Amino acid sequence: MKKVVAVLHQMKKILLDNDYTLYDNGEVLHEFDNSTFPGGQGHSQILSAKGLKTEIKEKLLANASDKNKELVKSLLGLE
Repeated sequence: MKKVVAVLHQMKKILLDNDYTLYDNGEVLHEFDNSTFPGGQGHSQILSAKGLKTEIKEKLLANASDKNKELVKSLLGLE
């Protein structure tokens, strides 16, 4: 079973979700909204941790608990 090691909740343009959940196997669940119109909300995709933008990686690391910081650094390639 995958374990959550860091979570980042963001808002795009005030009303649109843009959330990232990092798991201990290096997968990242990206949940987001494209628009407030019907069909524009509730999207998700699985990403590779190492393929994330540096800004997202740094925010995930900042949000990780002290217990998980070293694992998060390793998973994100922030050695």
